[in-house]
Amino acid sequence: MKQLVDSLAIFGGAPLFAEPRPIGQLAAPPVDEYLALLKQAFELRWLANGGPMVLGLERRLAEFHDTRHCIAVANAGLGIMMLLRLFAGNRSGEVIMPAFSFRGLPHFARWAGQQPRFCEVSVDTHTLDPRAVSEAIDSNVRAILAVCNCHSPGDIDGLSRVAAAQGIPILFDSVYAQGATYRGQVLGGFGAAEVYSLHATKLLNGFEGGYITTNNDDLAARLRWQREFCLPSIRPAGVAENENILGINAKLNELHAAMALLSLDHFDDIVAGNQQRFEAYAEVCSRLPGLRLVTAPETGERRNYALMIAETTPPWPLSRDQTVAFLRAEGAAISPYYSPALHRSNQDSRNLPMPELPVTNALASRFLQLPGGELVSLDDVRAIGRLLEFLVENGTVVASRLLERGIV
Repeated sequence: MKQLVDSLAIFGGAPLFAEPRPIGQLAAPPVDEYLALLKQAFELRWLANGGPMVLGLERRLAEFHDTRHCIAVANAGLGIMMLLRLFAGNRSGEVIMPAFSFRGLPHFARWAGQQPRFCEVSVDTHTLDPRAVSEAIDSNVRAILAVCNCHSPGDIDGLSRVAAAQGIPILFDSVYAQGATYRGQVLGGFGAAEVYSLHATKLLNGFEGGYITTNNDDLAARLRWQREFCLPSIRPAGVAENENILGINAKLNELHAAMALLSLDHFDDIVAGNQQRFEAYAEVCSRLPGLRLVTAPETGERRNYALMIAETTPPWPLSRDQTVAFLRAEGAAISPYYSPALHRSNQDSRNLPMPELPVTNALASRFLQLPGGELVSLDDVRAIGRLLEFLVENGTVVASRLLERGIV
C-alpha cells in the first residue's frame, strides 16, 4: 500500500508488482496432460500435415461452435488473409473494417492484395455501424471485415443485411468473442465465415494457431486446399483447373493442436476465472469516480470476460495516457485500448484518405486495458484497487507532477 506520493513508482518508488501483471489470458493446462498427448504424437511419428490431433481439434471446435466446418490454420491472421484472397477473386479492391480495432487488420488486408477502408463504429458496442458500412460501399469493396468485441459481438444481423443487399461477403473476426452468443446462438456460423485465434494470450491457448468456422461446404473445401499450397493432387471437385487460387502453407501442427485441445477441455474453468476477476474489478471501479469498467448489456447472452477494459472520464484525475503510464510504472503491463485509431496511425493509414470518424476519435482517447488472465489473482486486483484509490485521493498532486515531466 502506497503511503506517500513519492512512493509511487513513476516518481522513483518501488513498483507495486515486482513481476509484471499482463493483459493476456496465458492459461495453461496441467503439464502432465500435455506431455501425455505429446507422447502419443511422437509415438505415431505424425507431427504435422493433418494428424489426429489437428483433425480431432477441428471436429471438437466445429461442435463447440455448432458449425459444419472448422479449418485449423497456423494463426488467425493467415485465416483472415486467406478468406480475403478468396473473396476478392484475384481482383484488387478494398476491405471495409472498423477504425477502432486491432492493429493487425490493415496489414492482413494488404497481404491479401487489398486496401483497408476504415469505417465508423457504434458508440456502445465499438463494432462496425451498419449505416456507416452501407454508406461506404461502392464498386471497389470486395469484402466486409467485422470484429466482434469481448463485451459485444455488435449488430450482426444489421451488418449481414447490408452485406446481403449489396452482394458482398462478410467475415467476422471473432477472436475476442470466443464462446459468446448472439441471440442465443453461439458465435461461429455467422456471415460467410468467422476467424478465431489460438495464440497463447487468447482464451484457447495453442501456443500459436487459429481456425476458421463456416457452414459453407464449397468455401471450406477451398480453404483446406488453399491452406496446403493448392496442390494439384488434392484439388477440390468443385474448383476448375483454370481457377487461380493462391496457395500458402498455413497448416497447424500436432504440438499446437494438442495444447489447444487441452485448453478446450478447461474452457469453462477459464471463463469462470475471468468472470471472478471481472467482478472484482467491477467492485473496485464502483468506488472510483470517473473510472468505469466496460460491461456487456444485460441481455442474457453468454460472454467470456477475457478483457478488462476501463474508461476514464471526468472527474478521473488523470488523462487516459497518464493513467497508462502510472500503472505501467507499478508493474501493470497494460496498454491503451485500440489507440491510436487505425485511420490515424502513421503505419496503418499511409497513402489512404483520412475519413472523419468522430465516434472512433472520441473512443480512442478514453479506454485502457487492466491486467487480466491467469497470471492475475484476485489479490492483485484488490491491490490495484487500493493503488487507484490512493491516486484519487492525491490526484491533483500526481497530475501536476506528471505534467511537469511532460506526461500528458
